[in-house]
Amino acid sequence: MPSPTAPPPFVTRALEALLEPLRAFTRPDARVYWAYLLGAGVLATAGWLARPAPRGPLSRFLFPRSIWLHRSALFDYRLLFARALVKALLLAPLSFSTVYVATRVWMRLRTWLGPSPIAALEREAALLVFAVAAFVAQDLARYVVHRLAHAVPALWELHKVHHSAEVMTPFTVYRAHPLESLLMRSGAALAVALVAGVCLWAFPGKLSGATILGVDLLSFGWTLLGANLRHSHVWLSYGRWIEHVLISPAQHQLHHSSDPAHFHKNLGSTFALWDWLGGTLLVPSGKLRLCFGLPPHERNHDDTVISALLRPVWLALGGGWLAARWAARSRPRG
Repeated sequence: MPSPTAPPPFVTRALEALLEPLRAFTRPDARVYWAYLLGAGVLATAGWLARPAPRGPLSRFLFPRSIWLHRSALFDYRLLFARALVKALLLAPLSFSTVYVATRVWMRLRTWLGPSPIAALEREAALLVFAVAAFVAQDLARYVVHRLAHAVPALWELHKVHHSAEVMTPFTVYRAHPLESLLMRSGAALAVALVAGVCLWAFPGKLSGATILGVDLLSFGWTLLGANLRHSHVWLSYGRWIEHVLISPAQHQLHHSSDPAHFHKNLGSTFALWDWLGGTLLVPSGKLRLCFGLPPHERNHDDTVISALLRPVWLALGGGWLAARWAARSRPRG
């Protein structure tokens, strides 16, 4: 039995949730894992060294107060903790088990197709096939969900929270509405589960639940090599040819640009191929001076956590349309 002095379970969950953003620095599955931040810092420092002298202090280049203490960045930090609370107290039951879905797919394929014709493949080769296929499938799923977030009005209302950032730091990746984050995670997890199910059937005995849920080497390496510069003030371009294959930090910064010419471009996370095929690729011809954020008429919340959490949902559910209809009916006639 619980101790009479123990706090209620929801209080315990809330306290645990408030610690999650701090634990992210020690978790390889979190974007702000210390090694990923260090990798971004090394690349940013290399960019600073490549600048013509005089360069100014490195610390000022990496951590300008005008960005890290901007009101938009301060909002990011507050939202980070609020999202953790919402996820733990409200959205956790809505997540599904990747291993469960993968197992169901494996069982169906075994029933329909019988034994796999490539079951004898070496375990190392099977793991490599799974890692590459899961990485590609997850990235494609993220592109699809991201494109829908820009194309479907209700989802765009949620996605505006992310695009309202006026400055960007590595923590801006968490500036997203919890419902949008749930959709993005679910889409990526479903893609991995489908690939895992196929691989469980194709390579019986070669994969495990730990393999499916672990941080794979490709994701680790990609995030280590500057993924945190995507949301930053540091311009890093891969060059025109590579940027038709891989999305650079510079291309993602173009995605956040307030210039209408850059709207709804570069929707991919890792591979530029999806944007290239989908007609949403934009490759910069050189370094650009960008401003970030949404036009005033597009912004759907202010810099308070309650506004960012509730108003996009109200508008996504048609609240703006209902309010306009009610106002129209309330106007005096004649």
